[in-house]
Formats: sequence, structure tokens, C-alpha cells
Amino acid sequence: MLRRKAFDDAVADDEALINLYYANFHACHPILVPRTMYSSQHYPGYLRLVVHFIGSHFSSTMSGDSLRAATAEALTDADQQQGRRGYHLVQARLLFSIALHARNEIRESVSVLAQAVALALDLGMHRKSFCLTHGRQVSMEEESLRRTWWELYVTDGYVAALQRSPSFRCHSCGPDVPLPCDESLYVEGAFLMEPPTVEQFDARVYAEEELQFSSFCYRIEAVRILARALSISCVHEVQEEQVQAIDNALAAWRHNLAVGKTNIHDAFGQVDEMLFQAHMLIQYTTIYLHFWRSELAATVPAAFDIIRERHLPPVSTRHTHGIKAIEASKQLADLAALGVPVQKHTPFFVFALVFSAIVQLSACSLHGPDFRELYRDRLALITGVLKTLSPNWAFAQVVVRKVKRMTADLLRARTGEGAVESEFCQDSGVDLATPGVALRGSDFPWIDLLSWDPGAGSL
Repeated sequence: MLRRKAFDDAVADDEALINLYYANFHACHPILVPRTMYSSQHYPGYLRLVVHFIGSHFSSTMSGDSLRAATAEALTDADQQQGRRGYHLVQARLLFSIALHARNEIRESVSVLAQAVALALDLGMHRKSFCLTHGRQVSMEEESLRRTWWELYVTDGYVAALQRSPSFRCHSCGPDVPLPCDESLYVEGAFLMEPPTVEQFDARVYAEEELQFSSFCYRIEAVRILARALSISCVHEVQEEQVQAIDNALAAWRHNLAVGKTNIHDAFGQVDEMLFQAHMLIQYTTIYLHFWRSELAATVPAAFDIIRERHLPPVSTRHTHGIKAIEASKQLADLAALGVPVQKHTPFFVFALVFSAIVQLSACSLHGPDFRELYRDRLALITGVLKTLSPNWAFAQVVVRKVKRMTADLLRARTGEGAVESEFCQDSGVDLATPGVALRGSDFPWIDLLSWDPGAGSL
């Protein structure tokens, strides 16, 4: 205990870095108490170091690398002391893993997130009783714990999708934690006597009167739908009815938004980050569901093994899947055009943008020169946003170079006469003869931008 107190006292609050954290990152992953209550919360030193570390990525005078080693060491030290292995360590690991992912430290990020999930489950954070027991009958504490669990759930889903895993632990454990409140209520400390449950949120669709739920709730529902899409991603013989059911859920999500949640901007013109991410996840899931089942996937040599293992739908159905994937990629690009500093969005937006670029490049290669101006504008927007994010997050630096190179190569390529089939199409047996550019796998490894081996480290 003395060692912990000495360590915590040694971590002096850096107000500038804390302000940068809250100004640029907190709204994306809002698990800690509001800024006005931060100092009085007396968070342990290792968690405060994580806040400083993340804040440093938005500093013009300090590099994020300067706090990297000290933060990792503090978390390791906390892990080795049983008395410190509480929910604050889950919060610290969760936030640290998100930052590591954005820094392109993929292997370390996945490992730290897995540790956070394992500890949360060991502590029972996925149970309603945990918030009541450990919240000390303080509404703000209880809400922070609810948010911590659901943020862990959302992040676990993000990473599972990027790994193309069929499931993730936070979903399969069957959590019964009540849902978070809206951000304005959280800041004001105005909490409902009884927070809503997932069951109540689902039942809203059939209620006679429109019920109000937080934007965070809609974000959670988006990840729940993503979990359904992941569950059939590795099944070789998926019935079209299963795909249609998930597609219906994606469409229903949009139609069942409450009146006050139909606009991503609030009454003051500010972007609702939770709602922004919810829309991002819905479009991401739509691409995830349809891209592999469309003719677009045949332009991506790296997708060969995935397509070969599946019984593809008829050509007419593949065309429909392609239309839906392209439309979702447009919607993702449109999110990038909102009038808000993109640095204030979650770092996971980088991955959504890359997925959008993959679809746009695939469509551009198939549709020929007559449509390229449309794709060029969207690709210019995507690369521009990635460029803007590059000073903050190393992963954006990596992918923007690749997307730029692939886009430039494709737009320079000459379109041949008549139908052109890629080498990949011929090898895979996919019936596809579409006007476009023949693509070689060595030149356009598009899907490799999102495919990585957790054991291999950085991209």
C-alpha cells in the first residue's frame, strides 16, 4: 500500500495533457468522469499516466513516444500487485489498448485489450451487480462503471471485426449491465433512478409511445448487429436468409432511430460522437456483410481464399450485394465530410475509412473511366482525412501512403477494350466479365490493409 501511495504521489497531474485528452479523446471513449470531476476522483497513478500518454498525441510540444515506456511499465507493475488489480486497471488497459492500436502497435494492443477483457470478466464487470457493489452508491461512479463495461464491449467488437474473428468474449459472455445515459446527463450528473436495460431498449420498437435512449445505446446496438455479421463470416455455407436477416437489422436500426437521434449534429451544431460512431459501425457492418458476397471482392487478389471457401450467390444477387457495399462506402466517406475536426473522432475511424477506400477502389476498377471522377473525389476526401490524422496516429501515416499509391496507380491505368477479367477472377472461378482494369495482386493488395497477424506486430 505504501508503494502504491508513493507511486501515485509521484505522478503529478499535467493539466495541459489532461486538457488535451478531454478535448480530443474523451468524447470518443467516455468512460472516465467528466473533466470538472477528474482531479477530485483521485485516479491511481497508472491510469493518470495513460491519460497523459493519450493527451501527448495531441500536443505540439511533446511526443507520444516520451511516455510510452513509463505507461507500459506502470501497467505491468499494477498487474503484479493483486491489491491494484481492480476496475481502474481495466479502464487503464482499455484506453491504452486503443491508443496502441492507433499507433500501429497492433500486437501489443491486442494483448493489452485481451488482458482488460479477462480482468473485467474475472471481476464480474459484465454483471449488473458489479456497478451497484463497487459504485459506492455514487451515481457518477456507477455510470462510469457501466460505461467502462460497454466501452470494452464496443472495442472488443471493433478489434474482432478487424481480425475477422467470428465472435468476441464481451459479447459471448451474455452481459446484463444496464445501458449508459446520454452525454449531457453525464456531464450534468443528472441520472435516471433506474438505468435502462438492453431488453427495454429492444422493446422500444413496439412501444406505443417513443421512448428516449442515449446515443451510446444506439452505438451498442450497432456493435450487437456487427456481432451477428461476424458470427456468419467464417461459415462456409451461409443461407441467403441469414444474410437478409442481418441486412434487415441494419436497415431497421436506421428506421428506428428516435426523432432526437436522426441528426448526428445537435441543436448547437456539434457532432454527437456516440451517434457518429454508431452510424460508422452500421456502414462498416454493411460493407462487412456484403463486400465478400459481391462481384467487388473478385478485384481483390487477397480475397481469393475467402471466396474459394464459400458458395457464392448467383450473379444477380452478387450485383445487389455490390450495390449495398458501395452505398455503405459512400456513407462512410460522407461521415468524413462533416464539419468537425477529424482529430476529435475515434482512432478507429481510420479503419472504417480504409475499408471505404477498398470498396471505392474495387468499384472504380470495375466500372471503367466513365465513373472515375465520382470515385476520385471520394478517394481524395478519404486520403485527405487520413493525411490530417497522420500527425496524431501512426496507423494513419501507414495507410495513407498505401491508399495514395493504389489510387494513383488505378487512375493512371489505361482501360482496355471490352470486358477485362482479372487474373484473380480466372483463378477463382468467379463468373465476372466487367469493363475495367486488370489488377495484379502484387500491385493492389487492398484487403491486406485490414488483414494483419496479431503475432506479427505492426502493419
